[in-house]
Amino acid sequence: MKNYKLKYLPASIILSVFWLIFAPTSYSSDADYIKTAVLFVAYDQGESNAFLRIQERLKNSNIPYRILAMGHAAEIFKDDPALIPVGQLTHNEALYENRDQPLNQKLVYNLAERISAKIVYTGMASRAQAQIANTWDTRGAKVIAFYDNFDPVDSINYVQPFLEELRYIDEFHVPSKTTALSFQSIASSLGAEVTVTGQPALEDWDRIHEETDIFLLRETLNIHPEQPVVLFAGDYSSSYLQAFQTFIAATRLLPNILFLVSYHPKLDGDLERRIIAAQSDGNVHLLHHGTYSTATISTIASAVIVHKSSVAQQAIYRGKPVIYVADENYQNLMLTEQLAIRASQPEPLAIMINAHIMGYRPPAVAENLGIPDVPSRTISKLIIDELRRKSDTKS
Repeated sequence: MKNYKLKYLPASIILSVFWLIFAPTSYSSDADYIKTAVLFVAYDQGESNAFLRIQERLKNSNIPYRILAMGHAAEIFKDDPALIPVGQLTHNEALYENRDQPLNQKLVYNLAERISAKIVYTGMASRAQAQIANTWDTRGAKVIAFYDNFDPVDSINYVQPFLEELRYIDEFHVPSKTTALSFQSIASSLGAEVTVTGQPALEDWDRIHEETDIFLLRETLNIHPEQPVVLFAGDYSSSYLQAFQTFIAATRLLPNILFLVSYHPKLDGDLERRIIAAQSDGNVHLLHHGTYSTATISTIASAVIVHKSSVAQQAIYRGKPVIYVADENYQNLMLTEQLAIRASQPEPLAIMINAHIMGYRPPAVAENLGIPDVPSRTISKLIIDELRRKSDTKS
């Protein structure tokens, strides 16, 4: 019979017990045995941004966690004291360049031998993450996969290596009710649950939009208060070059609008820089990393333009008009739900941009898609509740 005494203790005492049980003795050694409550496994920017918000709430609740990072996430978490520094992950060029690249299975087993976690919380952006999920699941950890995209999972290429490799999983966390529908068959085949949690990365845009002084920002950037501004957020997909050139052609039809371009964090902006220099008429400016974030610049933008960037979802969440520059056959959830519009040629794109400058606004996104409020709070509570259940069972 279960012992339920723990649930009646004050929350502060319960969390202190978690800390004593799970906290690692040190963050400094790569060789020490590590015991923690939660192990995050990160590969891409999107999931890492979400993990940062969740980790902040866990830290405030005194719940210990550690991080395994690879790919672009190795750069994001490189200075985080919770990072477990594994050179074969953080300095693996093949892994960085190719999300389909498998880890040496012996390495995965060795990591599992020296890292004990009650919950493994992984992104779905690489085959390596699925290898880790498979291994820790068989060792008794609860393994949760976080999906950071609003589009149906079968339409997103970057998660396919993860799904191909995945053998064991307990739960999927997805951003919306509409997204959850696409997980039904996958979850059923794996005996997993699907929980709608929202996307914590959206909270960054909430905070930035609330804190940014748009008048001061325009003054700092030397942009006149009445100057219309449109933001273009880049990506690195195979069809991106043509889309960006279409965008530049449209900017030449709108000489009185200032266009600001942010390039993808994985790249150096050289492609955009060359095309802007060769093809624009002087009203397009490239933003450099480390100055102002895409979210910050969006506060002064009348519209946000993307090719296939997930920035679209974040901008729509904040009520910003979004235009996709893509082939007329391209579809995603934001388009099918009529939360954004699409153009494939410069002239229609210019007309759409001008319409947004004149005040056209899309419907509210949260109500349409079923997105919970404060996703990081939702997820951290689910994690803490699961840790309590495990402690009850152990008791």
